[in-house]
Amino acid sequence: MSGEPGLLIVGGGHAGLLLALALDRAGLPVTLIEAEPVRAVLDAPFDGRALALMYGSKRVLDALGLWPACADAAEPVWGVWVADRGSGASVAYDAREVGPHPFGYGIENRTLRQRLLTLAQRRPGITIIAPARLAGIERSAGLLVATLDDGRRLTSSLVAGADGRGSTVRTLAGIGIERWSYPQTALTLSVRHARNHQGRVREYLRPVGPLALLPLRHDLCSVTWIERPPEAARLLEADRSGLLAALRERIGDDLGLAEICGRPAGYPLSAHRARRFAGPRVALVGDAAHAVHPIHAQGFNLGVRDVAALAEVLVDAARQGRDLGSGEVLIRYDRWRQADARLVVGLTDGLNRLFSNDLAPARLIRGIGLNALGALAPLRRLAMRRGMGLAGDLPKLARGEAL
Repeated sequence: MSGEPGLLIVGGGHAGLLLALALDRAGLPVTLIEAEPVRAVLDAPFDGRALALMYGSKRVLDALGLWPACADAAEPVWGVWVADRGSGASVAYDAREVGPHPFGYGIENRTLRQRLLTLAQRRPGITIIAPARLAGIERSAGLLVATLDDGRRLTSSLVAGADGRGSTVRTLAGIGIERWSYPQTALTLSVRHARNHQGRVREYLRPVGPLALLPLRHDLCSVTWIERPPEAARLLEADRSGLLAALRERIGDDLGLAEICGRPAGYPLSAHRARRFAGPRVALVGDAAHAVHPIHAQGFNLGVRDVAALAEVLVDAARQGRDLGSGEVLIRYDRWRQADARLVVGLTDGLNRLFSNDLAPARLIRGIGLNALGALAPLRRLAMRRGMGLAGDLPKLARGEAL
């Protein structure tokens, strides 16, 4: 497929890099545009942010031959313990109920991006232009011409927007979004602890919002801590000892919390879903297509499945000698991904609304639901398979198969 016209990817985050590596592996030349200088990405310090890489996403990296370059930085997660502070109910998930593999992995945000970028730099079929920004797109004679902020013009059969929540590609393509905000702020940081986390995520569901600890190393967890905006601002103004004391107050100290690591930061929470994931010669992946509430850590993994599906659609079309940017090709991607995105966006939104209040009927429903998950193994396994990214109409890569 080396004779195919080059494809353009805008955005050098996790989704954009993963898409570039997937297409390159299949022999499709790719140009990747990234706003941040390459050196700045490679030299980025630890900031406390992390990703929950579910087992289904790990299978994508495996199928692309990328996992060996990332495995040493990934901490296996074998269990998830969820406790509802409002109802007092809890449920424990054990990955071994589903198969002989972890539930997923905890990995530093910057580390995964750095590893993927380093791999992309080594691939002769991937051209990286950075720092650069997309300034305009126009369609001409069956192709798309992208203009960069320095005046350069690049011709491609398709532009893939992997440029995040405020996607320029989405805006220039005229694709609308449904967006809503939550009266919540997510604090991100990491915490070092004296006792081993035992490979288990701890998620505390509270009326103000969830608080989750994701294992990163035997003595380190990443924390996603949701509060109302005024309280989040107060916590961020505290010194590290004050922040650590507040964390102990909320979750106890069974891990032996020792110190705050990284750079604590706060992010106002919102969610959105693009009305279309593809348009004429344009496709959206990751946060450009959808952004979800962080409860149960599904957003990144939803984007990985976008990448796997788009790569499969484009590789299949290239093998058939079809125009990769044509509507007939891209409508398959759009229809395929809409169902999964609707489910995950709706589920995370609904769970947050159900658990982030203290009304008696909601407490009752939550208690019944969590107790049912704890008592009914088939229901629990179904929930785990969905959470791991092993259920639904999965792309080949997410099934662990080559393109």
